[in-house]
Amino acid sequence: AWSADAAADKLLSAPCDDGDKAPVGDDVLHYKAHYRDFFSEFEVLGVSPDHQQADFRIVSRSGEPRRELKVHLDPGGFRVQSDSHGGRLCGAQLETFEQVLSAMDGAEAFGSRLCGLVSEQLAQKLAEGSLRPEEEGGEEGVEAETGQG
Repeated sequence: AWSADAAADKLLSAPCDDGDKAPVGDDVLHYKAHYRDFFSEFEVLGVSPDHQQADFRIVSRSGEPRRELKVHLDPGGFRVQSDSHGGRLCGAQLETFEQVLSAMDGAEAFGSRLCGLVSEQLAQKLAEGSLRPEEEGGEEGVEAETGQG
């Protein structure tokens, strides 16, 4: 068993010097930080000394009781080790973290949440004025530059 606290400290301070062998175990901190809108809890249970394996616990945002998965990550992908919903996903091998989220909550719930987040970000950028309306740099600008229309 690996210490989660020691693993987190190593992940934050260890340089990547494995050449082509990217340390997939380090990805768990990225998921925890950048996907937090997709789960209610995310706990790194451990990371191997070579950073090529990690175990984590993730809890859904939806449903009662909320679904909890324990997942093992290695260069071959994600393998569900336990599932609080009757073990239905136990043994499932998934290629991406998005597939883990989709399997946990269902593709429709995951897709709806993703679309909602994108819409929120676009609305915020429009409100801030950091996106230009189509007439300022859209189709007409392309036609004028190419001489086609």
